[in-house]
Amino acid sequence: MKSQKISPIYASQISHLSQPLFTGIWLRWENLTQSEKVVCACIILIPLWWLWGWSYLTIVLAISIFVYHYLHHGSLYLRPSLFVIAGFVVGLHELISISLWAVYNGYAVNTRGITSSIMVWIAPVAVLWYIQTYKIRARLQVVAWAFSVVVLMMLIFWAVIFFVWKQGVFVPPRSLFGLLTGKGEIFVPGMGNSNFLMPYFYTHRSIGGMARYVFFFHGPESFALVAGFLCLLALDIPHKVWSLSLFSSSFFLLLLSGTRAAWLVIPLVISIRWLLTTGKDGRIWLVFALLACLSFTTLSVPQVNDLLTQSASTTASATSEFRADSTEVRGEIYRQTWKGFINGSDPQLIFGHVVPGETVLPGYAPAMVGTHSFILSTLLYRKGLLGTAIFLNYWLSQIAWLYQTRYTRPISCLLVYILFSLTFSSMEFESMLMPLILITAVTHKSLSPISQQKKFAKVFSY
Repeated sequence: MKSQKISPIYASQISHLSQPLFTGIWLRWENLTQSEKVVCACIILIPLWWLWGWSYLTIVLAISIFVYHYLHHGSLYLRPSLFVIAGFVVGLHELISISLWAVYNGYAVNTRGITSSIMVWIAPVAVLWYIQTYKIRARLQVVAWAFSVVVLMMLIFWAVIFFVWKQGVFVPPRSLFGLLTGKGEIFVPGMGNSNFLMPYFYTHRSIGGMARYVFFFHGPESFALVAGFLCLLALDIPHKVWSLSLFSSSFFLLLLSGTRAAWLVIPLVISIRWLLTTGKDGRIWLVFALLACLSFTTLSVPQVNDLLTQSASTTASATSEFRADSTEVRGEIYRQTWKGFINGSDPQLIFGHVVPGETVLPGYAPAMVGTHSFILSTLLYRKGLLGTAIFLNYWLSQIAWLYQTRYTRPISCLLVYILFSLTFSSMEFESMLMPLILITAVTHKSLSPISQQKKFAKVFSY
């Protein structure tokens, strides 16, 4: 049998197997691989990325990795794969469609749209390409420890805001990127959040009358996805005290985000995790049974069906009477977005409307048709059937790659994709998704070769 060639980067990672990771609660930096040092530093420095404004960081990361590799190894070979090619196609499709729409309608090409496509898609996918080719790995304990430091910083930050500042009104300062680029000095929610340092939204309320917290991220939704990701990651930590502490802290932070979609999805994903790890035979059928019961209750029980119908029919008249981010306003956005999708011309049905439509709430620009839902608004309405098919090809092929490497990964690496996918119905593809995907791609249970772990793994579960 032909032996498999191991990359020098992967071989250097395996050489760290016998060295201890911790001295007490402190991570032993000298015993980390080079890849783990980069991952750990990038996570711990999240407050610094927030002060900067998060802009262009994925581009800088991709360029730095490729330049470093070439200087130290003299060459740069990247093996193509389906999900990498599909990811590049998603970014290029978005870039080309925005540019063609601007030219067709007589507008100047929006450089912000181009740079956004590069930052959100092309640069992160390039890093994923490198991770897959060279089998870049970071142990679960290293990733969890780095995030534990960030969680501790956020808890301290919350204590200062809540007990010292009393969640008071303040004028948000601009980020370093906002200052350097001369962005406007007035903060408008939903419009250029990364240009301002806004750790909490004092005008919004979350659980217990507290403000909606953002901490080091763009908005409550992005922060909620990070907190949800940490809840799932914490459950995979072998050390019970550490696992419980990180989970409870992350769940508390999730509540502070005030993001209802994440509140509903996290218990469901944790239930799925329990079914896959501790359930008995037939657990998969139990999942389908629960979904069938939910569908039957929603569509067949008259009282539930009437309630949903009545809520939809009264949405339009109630829109102007509620706050800008209420359920009623979202319902009106979705109603008009669906109407615009199904009533669009054939080119719009295939290629999408490209940009959002008019606002459904006069005086509040973020409440536009074609927003607040990745599936309905971003994919179907703005990207059309073609863009939706391109994204699904990328999303499913990446999940398939993670499933193929499941023997060395914690189960959270797959469950986070369920978390993300379920939030797509009422949330956008948030800015923190791709950084979290990069972290998921490098996270493994250990640095051992796959063959040593695969023989101890079960056929389906972890």
